[in-house]
Amino acid sequence: MAVPTSPTWQEVLQRIIVTPLERKRLAMALGINEMTLNRWAKTNSRPQRAHLVSLVQMVPSNFRTELIEALERSYPDVHSWLQDETVEVIPSEFYTQVLADRATTFESLRTWKLLDLVIKQTLSQLDAYQLGMSLTLVQCMPPSQGGKIASLRERLGRGTPPWQADLEHLALFLGAGSLAGYVVQKQRLASIKDLREEMLLPAYQTEYEISAAATPILLEGKIAGCLLASSTQVDYFTQQRLELLSAFGDIVSLILDKKDFYPPDLIELKFMADLEKQRQLLSTFRQRVIHVMSTASEQGHSIPHAEAEEIVWRQLEETLLFQV
Repeated sequence: MAVPTSPTWQEVLQRIIVTPLERKRLAMALGINEMTLNRWAKTNSRPQRAHLVSLVQMVPSNFRTELIEALERSYPDVHSWLQDETVEVIPSEFYTQVLADRATTFESLRTWKLLDLVIKQTLSQLDAYQLGMSLTLVQCMPPSQGGKIASLRERLGRGTPPWQADLEHLALFLGAGSLAGYVVQKQRLASIKDLREEMLLPAYQTEYEISAAATPILLEGKIAGCLLASSTQVDYFTQQRLELLSAFGDIVSLILDKKDFYPPDLIELKFMADLEKQRQLLSTFRQRVIHVMSTASEQGHSIPHAEAEEIVWRQLEETLLFQV
């Protein structure tokens, strides 16, 4: 029985452009005519490197991984091509937008809006070809009753396929056994090339994640948390990308409130319950917030929604630490 062969990148492209609508869309996105695109899909075609890099960026996300794997069989250094395309410098237009939003946004919305702007810009530069990345702001939980910080909590998160665009509803607690926990405790940037192999650094692998990196968010010797990035690609976080991630971490430190930063000697992270236990418990978050607010109302006083949420986050942290 014949063993099926892996498709060539031209065969993958043939499947992508099988419909006239997609063929037209892709040709327009690449700045070429449809005849040229059809010629690329023939087995003897060899487009220029720049065209192939653009092709990876422009194809539908559900074909991207297969196309890269097929290209790698013809062009073993295709991953280095994509890495070379990373934008090293944060555009001046981005800084202008941050300053404008800071000046014009109401205080109640300012921090969230600026952080969201930074996360999206970081993601657009670190994953310019949308190979698959998640980026999450991880912050220290306030000190517990013992006066120490026992865990971190994922806050604002964004992703490119296969991750969802908005990751906030998937937020978890992170502790001593995570890469984020290691970076916060050591106050230095760190990365892992392949989470499927034995690692020297503490970490666990989530769905889609192959390589990961995190940079601490520091201000005046204190720490607020870290920016945590995950990629579907092996060894994705080159020195160039790590420097870019670190630069965006510095911008985040200017946005957060000073009260969000803690002296390093307060950091004593513990191990958190596994992901399955966390998912089950965190699914009750909204009901718990409503219960806290309803109970307060029955007792004759009201609690702002944000305060009720903080009470519930503390309750959940204590429960998850207890379940380890």
